[in-house]
Amino acid sequence: MLPERDDELNLKIESLRGELLEVARSRSLSDRAVVELSERLDRYIVMAQTRMMEGLRNRKTQTRIN
Repeated sequence: MLPERDDELNLKIESLRGELLEVARSRSLSDRAVVELSERLDRYIVMAQTRMMEGLRNRKTQTRIN
């Protein structure tokens, strides 16, 4: 299930980041589990960046309208 709110998304990112750090401490950086967690974290980060850019675009559009 994808996080709907920005705060939920940020919590998910921090949770995955912590999990990745834990796994990476005990395994090689090229270990399958580390790579999969890293890729999953990347997807959530891209989602957060996309939302942020959409928000900036919307604010810019609103400024032009007003």
